[in-house]
Amino acid sequence: MIVALSLLLACPNPSSATRAPVELVRAQERSTREQFVALFAARDEQGCAALWRAHPREVLYTIDEDLEGALATWEKSPETPDAKAIAEHHARALWGARIASEVSGHPIFLDYASAFAGQSKEQKQHFRAGQRAHGESRKALKAKDFASAESKARECIEHAAPLGDWWGHAMGLSALGAALVAKGEHASAVAPLGEAALIYRDLQLAGDEYNALRALGQALVAAGAKQRAEVVMRRALVLAAELGDAQGKTALEAELARLVK
Repeated sequence: MIVALSLLLACPNPSSATRAPVELVRAQERSTREQFVALFAARDEQGCAALWRAHPREVLYTIDEDLEGALATWEKSPETPDAKAIAEHHARALWGARIASEVSGHPIFLDYASAFAGQSKEQKQHFRAGQRAHGESRKALKAKDFASAESKARECIEHAAPLGDWWGHAMGLSALGAALVAKGEHASAVAPLGEAALIYRDLQLAGDEYNALRALGQALVAAGAKQRAEVVMRRALVLAAELGDAQGKTALEAELARLVK
């Protein structure tokens, strides 16, 4: 679900500094993608393993281009799809996902890719419906229509979760958490934001995990769970440093200082 590259809903008011890490990963992805395609053509598994070790945060973006490419190819002509092109996309994605799962120890990559590659016509429609619902939730949140934002986020989750669409599921959870925080329902926001952060971490989507943790920490403080909030913020602080978000790092340090004084 490549649209997740721009997902910043976990923090209702993300700063430009917070956005930068995610955009940086996207900028890096192209060279990684080109290397991945060449490695698959040569069936160089050791080379692909080395690529994933060197660029763990770009794995999902890279293989998802094939998964989305296969779906887009099918959508051009559902009745008479280009089966050869679709099969090549799926073969490359599954190959890369298998190696990523072996290298990282995270079975989620191959689970995600195999679920996507095996979608029925109805499941493809649910996948696109989940993407649309997420987009509508974002628009509603920006318009301060928090009830609609919550409803559409839940709709996204309902479409994505049964599909094994872990990325879309996390996006829906992040959107739900953002909507609940905006409504002042901080205790209720804790579960979806916490689950989203764990999925993002498993998928090695550091920018999205970081955003979810920032929002989760704020929700936990507001809900009175200060001990857990400290743990969450310290993890977010590590990511702030790794992602180069100096502004976010400063803000987190100030929040932690207030929390532990």
